Amino acid sequence: MRRDLLEPLRHTFVLGLILGASVVCAAAQTTPKTSESGQAVACRVLEAKVVEEMGVALIVFHQAERSDGARLGELLRQNDGAKIKFKTSDGRTHTATLLRLGTCFGRGLLVFPAGSARLARHDQFWLKFPAAERPPATP
Repeated sequence: MRRDLLEPLRHTFVLGLILGASVVCAAAQTTPKTSESGQAVACRVLEAKVVEEMGVALIVFHQAERSDGARLGELLRQNDGAKIKFKTSDGRTHTATLLRLGTCFGRGLLVFPAGSARLARHDQFWLKFPAAERPPATP
């Protein structure tokens, strides 16, 4: 094949590789890791409501991965009513009040100012829980 015909194809291929690598790197950066200062759990929106008159958004959610169910349940019990941070897929961090829904096993409710974040059904986000307090060491 002629070299002048192959050159544009080579450039297109290289550009595709660069774009593909960029997407993979961006996706990896949006998933927070567990750290000493706290832990994050991937969650999925079950229902999203906005109450304009009150200026609040309400998000009913559960874990995104089935294997995180027990861990999320325990973290919900430990942090019921707490101010908490959550990270949306655009990489922004938001503050909300976290409530455990006692009659809905493994479900939580986020309450936050209506304009601060936009979440819709099936969206994924990450809850950032503070590090659990360790009891003082006994002498």
